[in-house]
Amino acid sequence: MKIYTIPVGMLQTNCYFVVNEELREAVIFDPGGDPDKLLLAAEKLEVKVVAICLTHGHSDHIGGLAEVRKETGAPVYIGEADADCLLNPSSNLSFFVGHEVQNEPADFLVHDGDVLTLGGMKFACFATPGHTPGGICYYNAENEVVFAGDTIFCESIGRTDLPGGSYKALLQSIKTKILTLPDAVHLLPGHGPSTSVAWEKRRNPFLQ
Repeated sequence: MKIYTIPVGMLQTNCYFVVNEELREAVIFDPGGDPDKLLLAAEKLEVKVVAICLTHGHSDHIGGLAEVRKETGAPVYIGEADADCLLNPSSNLSFFVGHEVQNEPADFLVHDGDVLTLGGMKFACFATPGHTPGGICYYNAENEVVFAGDTIFCESIGRTDLPGGSYKALLQSIKTKILTLPDAVHLLPGHGPSTSVAWEKRRNPFLQ
């Protein structure tokens, strides 16, 4: 597995290309904008995009989805409670990106405890409500990495003052689903630098 981080859109959302180098297949996490940039990256990497996984349904994480999906034909995965965000600009908070973001329904709805095998790689799905009701973190145990969306950041946590947010639920999600993982696990957030479980246990002021 090789991971490429591509910041996209007005809010510099981290879009991740996760590549199985043997199969030359890739999973994209959160194509939040700049679809031309993402499609060019797929071309340069010489990979076939076999899945698009969404950590949640806010517009800055799905802004480039429609075109990437159309050009690659890859199926889309999202947490069930955020499914309406793909269809409804008010639900996905399109005002964040300055234009209405609207997509077709997801191909697959993800639930807590699901294990997805995509491009020959396994991802355990953890429901992490709090930033949004349907937030999902995707954990690849073999490579000790979590695609965390806006659940947790380096020394911070996701916003909970937006519609559907809950500070109490988010802290519960982090403490029961993220901090219970091995200390060495890398956390790849939706914005900003990567971090680790061990670092957040020691340094995140929201979790002390």
